[in-house]
Amino acid sequence: MPVVDRREFGGRFGVKENSQRLANYRYLEVQLMEIIGGWSHTTPPINLKATFGYHVYDHAQAANLLGERLEQLRSGRLMEEPATDAFAHLCEYVWNLESVIDRLVGVYRVLEPHLVSTYVYHADATDPLTDAPTVRLLRNLAGIGQSHVAWGQAVLENMTRTAEERRHALDVQADIEGRLVECGGVTGQGIESHWLTFHSTKAEDKPQPRLKRGKSGYRFVKRCPERAHPVVEEPFWFSDKREDFAVYQVEEAWSIEDFRQKFHQLLYGEVETTDRMGKMLAEFPELPWPMRMELAHQMWDEARHIEIVAKAVEDELGGELGYGPWSLLWWWMQNDPDPLKRLAVTNSWAEANLMQTLREWRQEASKRGYTRIAELADYLQADERTHVMLGTDWIRELTKDDPAHRDELVAWGQRAIGRMNDFWSTDGKPRPDPSGVQFTFLKASQSKEASASV
Repeated sequence: MPVVDRREFGGRFGVKENSQRLANYRYLEVQLMEIIGGWSHTTPPINLKATFGYHVYDHAQAANLLGERLEQLRSGRLMEEPATDAFAHLCEYVWNLESVIDRLVGVYRVLEPHLVSTYVYHADATDPLTDAPTVRLLRNLAGIGQSHVAWGQAVLENMTRTAEERRHALDVQADIEGRLVECGGVTGQGIESHWLTFHSTKAEDKPQPRLKRGKSGYRFVKRCPERAHPVVEEPFWFSDKREDFAVYQVEEAWSIEDFRQKFHQLLYGEVETTDRMGKMLAEFPELPWPMRMELAHQMWDEARHIEIVAKAVEDELGGELGYGPWSLLWWWMQNDPDPLKRLAVTNSWAEANLMQTLREWRQEASKRGYTRIAELADYLQADERTHVMLGTDWIRELTKDDPAHRDELVAWGQRAIGRMNDFWSTDGKPRPDPSGVQFTFLKASQSKEASASV
């Protein structure tokens, strides 16, 4: 059988230009990861928080894959840079948008559609044979990005119900698109197009010359607004009054009602952890890239947990979301300037305890024939193990040459747990001593040493 190969050698980009473009794309993927993650705790609807978790991990994976290709093209695996200072300013402008609708427009109607079209253009314009790995990568990333765009459009259609709201969204879109055109887009080469019928391309055979930015190019720092707790939609609510939590008390342990209370309280934890992972990604770009990948993965896990636990409360346990309060005991830690403190109590103590708790839930649910509840607890527990290891491994790694920092984390964590014990202890009963708390980043001998030094 004869074989027909219609491909031809040759493309618009050599290795150097290819690498520069991939570095520009990686910059925007990382920006989107940080921007969407950092917005999560100030975005009220929990369905948006959940999807943000999925998208943040998609962008992290895209940045990682682009890094792999950059390394293959003889560039640094972690290379990322805006093509122009103006494009970095555009990303900063989008980051500082305040309303949910404006934010969704900026990402899902401007930045992501532009990135998708640029990926498709690049895949079409590069050499289909010698640069086949780039073609394959960018087509896959374009497909994922297009799914994000479709989701964002559906959400905006739902959130802009009046003519005035539609006009506002279009005005915001036009403004950001104007800024995008002015800065030359993600590559600084202009808004590129392909497959324009009857359009002569002779004058555009070669890319425009690039501006040399150097190491002093514009960078901006992301700082999330400090809040006493994440912003959530009604009917969810927060309380610092012990008596408000009496709604969770039940007469029969391990009854359906008891599991309903447990899962409802767990839902708040899943939402808060989704938000805190996104906040860390936005505020600490200096953390090692492999660690940031794990933080993004955990945000995705927690986003799935929001969906799982909320559905369990409503469909399996007959509950109504928002009937009980959310504690204020956890979020304050997420405003600390030390990223390891944000992980010490949550990942290296609380989630380790949650593993044991979920095991008990699974066992007790199985005894009573609550098969679905047992299965859910089992899957949730499996995910929690990876979150514990994240805190354990990275705190050990980043404090291995700094035992004083490790001891500081222990002392700080014990004070934080003491604060929780004070809130939950019943009047008249002795409060648990936090000095005996075991943090997973400490080995047994280190735990004893730390307790003695505090």
